[in-house]
Amino acid sequence: MKLKHTHINISLFSLGCFILLLGCSTTKQLEFAKEKSNTISLGAIVKKEGALKNNVEIKGVPDLDQKIRVSVIEKEFTKASFSKYVRIFDTQKPSIEFDDTTENKPTYFEIELIDDIGYASSINNDVTSREYVKNSKKAGVVSKIVMVSKSAVSFENMTSAFLEEIENQYVVNVYNNEELLATLSFSEIVVFDYQISFFCYGKNQRNQVVIMDIVEEGKSCKRPLERKAEKLETIKKLIDY
Repeated sequence: MKLKHTHINISLFSLGCFILLLGCSTTKQLEFAKEKSNTISLGAIVKKEGALKNNVEIKGVPDLDQKIRVSVIEKEFTKASFSKYVRIFDTQKPSIEFDDTTENKPTYFEIELIDDIGYASSINNDVTSREYVKNSKKAGVVSKIVMVSKSAVSFENMTSAFLEEIENQYVVNVYNNEELLATLSFSEIVVFDYQISFFCYGKNQRNQVVIMDIVEEGKSCKRPLERKAEKLETIKKLIDY
């Protein structure tokens, strides 16, 4: 089953769409409805077009066969970060107010994939996702989101957090040891910045070309891993011959 080709130019000036995660037997599709509030899913597979950061095409989200550890960092708004936040509201008034002269400033959160190997393993086990990213030179993943929550949420007693798939939807579950403290739905947050990472390929024990890691945009894969699967496929064919 092919991934749905929904081309959008995601601009931080008008992140005006709402992602619905639809379950299916392979890779879930992303549908976009034009709303003023918008989320972009951590872990979503994208196609990056050109040098502009925001010119990406959402392809879908892979089925997760395991929990993927993420980091959650709380930061105070600065003039620069608040400027990015304000832009997504277009003509609407932001729900957060910022005064650089006050001591207690509002905060936001950065949530980032840190179990790169676990995420890569999930894609390798999802045939549709694996074949798409292997055959697309521009395929990447949303590896970090910068966001505020629409409702009150506390990470004060958090010991770990994971990206999980619950009832065909991605959520971030926050734990204190084994106790579930909170579930963060992507429909309940406002994303105002994000980071794209790309895939690194290597060969497993069966000499198969698989995804082994992800790396931030602008960085190189650690040797002997390659950014392009076709390089390893060519070597494999020569050896087999």
